[in-house]
Amino acid sequence: MLTYERRGSGPAVVLVPGLGATRDFFALAAADLGRDHTVVAVDLPGHGATALGDGAEPTLRDAAAGLRAVVESLGLTDIALVGWSLGATVAWTYLEEYGTGGVRALVSCEQTPWLLADGGWEYAAFGSLDAAAAKDLLEQVRQDPAGFAENLVRGSFATGSEPDPELAADLVRKARRTAPAALTGLLADVLRQDWRERVGSLGVPTLLVHGARSGVYPPEVGTWLAKAVPGSRLEVFEDSGHLPFLEEPDRFCAAVRGFLAPAGPDTAPAGPGTAAAPHGSTPAPHDTNGR
Repeated sequence: MLTYERRGSGPAVVLVPGLGATRDFFALAAADLGRDHTVVAVDLPGHGATALGDGAEPTLRDAAAGLRAVVESLGLTDIALVGWSLGATVAWTYLEEYGTGGVRALVSCEQTPWLLADGGWEYAAFGSLDAAAAKDLLEQVRQDPAGFAENLVRGSFATGSEPDPELAADLVRKARRTAPAALTGLLADVLRQDWRERVGSLGVPTLLVHGARSGVYPPEVGTWLAKAVPGSRLEVFEDSGHLPFLEEPDRFCAAVRGFLAPAGPDTAPAGPGTAAAPHGSTPAPHDTNGR
């Protein structure tokens, strides 16, 4: 089972971070959404406090199975899955493996359905990653996993921006501690995954979140996904790169909260003034099954 941190009370929201990231990347969003939701943030296999069971390279199915174990152990029902980057693919895999029962909505943040540019696909990772470059990238990860993790974090902020040095350094420290086998295993698996014919069949109301200044995936992939996923809603964050929940946290939480409002996912997105429990209210329950 994945390690997790749980806080708040109310409708359940499960946060799934991306490659090389920990649940701490979602700290701002978890604290905000935890004012009126039960928020569970997990660490993927080999990330943060989640150890690798036998040292083998994990797959997306392994991550989805660990996520399923968390959901079942906590007795969560009617959950909203919020997956970012590779964490979005974990969420897609969860829905494909375990179905939509118990899942009321999906927030897919900054992910493409196919990471390779082969065959004329315009929305590959970094805009042009092809099979040969992907092979080289995997070798770079094997040779210098900590360096890869650091470069991934620093390259995730909005193109042309100057992120807060302390924030960037803290995220880098957490990313560099990711188990090398977790980086290579999950990256290799996601590079094999072509969701272009599958993502439209996930079967739950979906909010798509993309940064207009992302250097990790072409922002236009959001428009492609909005056409491919029936009934989905697209939110483009003009001042964000690959990290909308950190670069525009208030707007991100307002968009998620509005999408998940009690009236249902068809409710119009809420603005920055969305009503929620005041920051000064009594602290909600907060626990973790790991460090």
